[in-house]
Amino acid sequence: MDKFSLTNIEMLLIEPDLNTRVSMRKMLNDAGFRKVKEGAGVQDILCEFQISMPDIIISDIHLLDGNFNSFVYKLRHHDVGYNPFLPILATAFSPTTDDIRAVVQAGADDLIVKPLPPGRLTQHIRALITSRKPFMVTSSYIGPDHRRKPEDKEQAGRQYIPSVDVPNTLRAKAIDAYEYDENKFQRDIRATIKKVNLQKLGSHANQTAALVDKIVPGLAFGPPDEATQKALNRLLYVAEDIARRMVATKFEHVAELCQSLIEVTRRIINDNEYPDHKDVNLLKPLSSAIQHGFEDNDAEAALMAHKISESVMFKK
Repeated sequence: MDKFSLTNIEMLLIEPDLNTRVSMRKMLNDAGFRKVKEGAGVQDILCEFQISMPDIIISDIHLLDGNFNSFVYKLRHHDVGYNPFLPILATAFSPTTDDIRAVVQAGADDLIVKPLPPGRLTQHIRALITSRKPFMVTSSYIGPDHRRKPEDKEQAGRQYIPSVDVPNTLRAKAIDAYEYDENKFQRDIRATIKKVNLQKLGSHANQTAALVDKIVPGLAFGPPDEATQKALNRLLYVAEDIARRMVATKFEHVAELCQSLIEVTRRIINDNEYPDHKDVNLLKPLSSAIQHGFEDNDAEAALMAHKISESVMFKK
């Protein structure tokens, strides 16, 4: 890694075992990293975020004071911190198949198995500097694109989701240390967040329709079963996330529809044993209108939103 300048990279090392943390810190120092802060759990990460954002986090997945994968998911979805594209290397002793799957689904860049032989850690950091994966954005996932790329995108069909290149302060500080511009990177991060939000909104809109197609038959003959209840909770989360993400976008006209879907879904969940069929019958037109709202022009979508929302308010 001689061609890289590592001295300005700000690293946060999270390791609950003191001896392991000391050993990893020495490896990093020997490789040329000088700005390494340490911690033992999720709270140490959150406290550091109040001061500044690191350029990379290296953390064990088993933390005593919180769920590491939940933290990564929240970071990627811009619920904590101001840089959802922060490179993250997870570490673990003897990870299970479930551990690996959970780390990947949360949005971490990679999982490294401990104990670490000399050079292994810096090898993974080098990969994040030179060839970090672009991000993939779906209704339930934001993070590095781990898909195998199809040789011909047409073979993937209409469901192919394009990846998004994201800002990487780790690379910028390692390769262009003297030209690094913090203000420029903040602008790049904000611009990419907007781009991710738009892609997320489209995926969310499609998922509302898929969820409703599962929910409506499940409510046809009485109280929801476990699978239907789970789908209702997911629908509420998706509708609320759409409402949050559409602020200051060209899709703000869909806000009224989302609020109506939120209200209807909450009523169905609260009326668990005896959901009102008038509410159930509103789910499909609402989800369909939300989908069209991301496709049609503002005037048409706004008119449809108002008409459907009127029927929801009249029901109350």
